[in-house]
Amino acid sequence: MADDRLAAWLRRQTARLASGRLTVWLLTILVVVLCVYLFLPQQDRVQPQEVEFWVEQKGLVGQICHALGLTDIMHSWLFWAPYALLTVNLIVCMLRRIRTTLILFRFPEHPPRANAAWLRREIRAARLGEASVADVLQKKGYRTLVAGGSVYGLRGRFAIAGHWLFHLGLLALLVAGFLIVAAPDPFRGMVGVGEHEPFDLRTADFLSSNVPVTPEMAGLRFRMEEIDIVTEGETVRRYEARLATSDGEQVTLGINRPYRTAPYQVMVHGFGYMAGWVIVNQRGRPMNGAWVKLIPFPVEMSDTFSLGYEESSVRARLFPDYQREGEKDRSRSFELRNPKFSAYIVWRGERVHDGLLAPGERVQLQEGMEFFFLPEIRRYSLLEVIEERGNTAVFTCLGIMIAGLAVRYVRIRREVLVQCREGALQVFGRGEIFESLFAEEFGRLTGALADASRHAQEPNALPEDRREPT
Repeated sequence: MADDRLAAWLRRQTARLASGRLTVWLLTILVVVLCVYLFLPQQDRVQPQEVEFWVEQKGLVGQICHALGLTDIMHSWLFWAPYALLTVNLIVCMLRRIRTTLILFRFPEHPPRANAAWLRREIRAARLGEASVADVLQKKGYRTLVAGGSVYGLRGRFAIAGHWLFHLGLLALLVAGFLIVAAPDPFRGMVGVGEHEPFDLRTADFLSSNVPVTPEMAGLRFRMEEIDIVTEGETVRRYEARLATSDGEQVTLGINRPYRTAPYQVMVHGFGYMAGWVIVNQRGRPMNGAWVKLIPFPVEMSDTFSLGYEESSVRARLFPDYQREGEKDRSRSFELRNPKFSAYIVWRGERVHDGLLAPGERVQLQEGMEFFFLPEIRRYSLLEVIEERGNTAVFTCLGIMIAGLAVRYVRIRREVLVQCREGALQVFGRGEIFESLFAEEFGRLTGALADASRHAQEPNALPEDRREPT
């Protein structure tokens, strides 16, 4: 008795875990949680200090959201609990249906009994034998079984495979999602690459990145060939960057036109200017120098870089097309028509210049050395490099699910039972889904049986739709 009660309890719990109502509730909870993920600041999308500021700004509501994990949904039990339960629900549901599916795959040895749910038609004065009825059904694509004065026809026997294919794809998608989220953060970084400058993921100097570049990371290499910018005043009309990949392929990047090479994606986010500076001695020989990437927008922001000597630095900003408006310096356009640098130069702890510098214009330093910006100014492209972890698996799972839906709703299971009686045919039929569509097909099928019956009675007669009008 105890074993029977335990078995009954297990059956009840299994039925609850596999119920469609539980599936709907879990999906609803996940949709709500993901909406929260979209509308609240998340630690995986913004800087930690931004989340802390939001929590402080919202007061008690912010503290409650933070305590519940709503500011870090991807690592919160509010997301993972329904997610895991949905996975268990799907697995249990599939296990419970294995036996039913195997039965549906097999072609029956005996015709089933028609009940009130089946469509029914009667063809009177019919003199078709079982072989003739089977021939009509076979021409319509049915596999037939003749037994005891009845002919049973079945189409779409493997339609249930689409159901399984869809759910297997969904299960694989859930597992892939778990592995993607649970894995360490994929690489994401911003980098500036100048014209004619090579790029190597392992050695690149990233402006910002979420994880350090390690030797184990796959290599991403290309060369920035050209940056094409068409501007009208301070408006950018077209912006493209052309790369040469390590395989010799020419790739054009633009807004919403990334460059993809597994497992990375490279997108453009803007452009800036590279200025070269040099320090020369009394004889004009270069002592030090480098190319620096200057912030393009807004021009009020300045960049600071070291000159390579103790307490020596330059704070500079570039005006690509300089003009003076009242008391303010500004740029007419993004074209390098009249470039000027606003430079604050400190040489070994002492200020030596604070004002405008034209490219090539020299500033006297100590000990006869001179500093100047090179006349050549290059453009650089601001690129975002993203490691696409799991994208292939996700899209593969979605493809499997779509294929399953196609099989499920194109190859629909249809059954027909024809009972051959003396002087009449009793025709029954049912479709698994889309009853209205099957009703139309059932009407055409009974019409074909009626035409075959008339043709059997009058061998020289033609079907009504092929007779000549009188």
